[in-house]
Amino acid sequence: MIAADQPAVFPEALRVAVSSRQDGTMLSRSKQSFADKADVSRRRQFCDRAGVAYDDCVYQIISYGEDMTYDSIVEVGTPHIDPGVEADVLYTEQPGVGLFLPTADCIATVLYDTKRHALALAHLGRHASVAKTMTRAVERFVDKGSDAADILIWMAPSVGPEDYVMDYFDSTDDPDWRTFAVARDDGIHLDLAGYNRQLAINAGVVPTNVHTSPVTTARSDDYYSHSHGDSDGRFAVVAMMR
Repeated sequence: MIAADQPAVFPEALRVAVSSRQDGTMLSRSKQSFADKADVSRRRQFCDRAGVAYDDCVYQIISYGEDMTYDSIVEVGTPHIDPGVEADVLYTEQPGVGLFLPTADCIATVLYDTKRHALALAHLGRHASVAKTMTRAVERFVDKGSDAADILIWMAPSVGPEDYVMDYFDSTDDPDWRTFAVARDDGIHLDLAGYNRQLAINAGVVPTNVHTSPVTTARSDDYYSHSHGDSDGRFAVVAMMR
């Protein structure tokens, strides 16, 4: 854990932490096992340092496939480590239940209602961004009784637009992407953090309540990054209401 990279925007009632490469990988994709003993040991050590019990967490599994919509939101109220819960967003209103998400370039995003004390952890990659999963997440809070103006959002270290380059992008004609999918000589540069920030604001979140880590994973040696050549390793974000 790098002290300077931890979020400082949340009240003491919420504990949020992000691991780094020095903590070791939180998921070894090459092993195709979410319960690998070495990975679990590192997750436990990271959670201990974060002040969260790993066994009190819900392990978030991200799946890719033709049948996926990338905007699934699952509400949880009890820990679920093995085998975890498959969801693009985990939502809870239960104190003492942690949400645990391994990631690399994609944006691990924490949403917290400071009045109702509701918490969500979202995985916002390209697929989830196109699906407007941030919008769906804020709408879920509102449907449960939240005022969007009470929601605090923090986006963890992620890949920046200088390094997220696509040969093609099917949503370039979507007006919402106009300033966040920019064509250059080397391809289409995607600003996922900027796009999702704007989605949150459009959904009613106060602009000053949306915070984005300045760390770019592809340009930092402290974080795993697909675009930097890390095909297997993952760092993680954990969040828990006390």
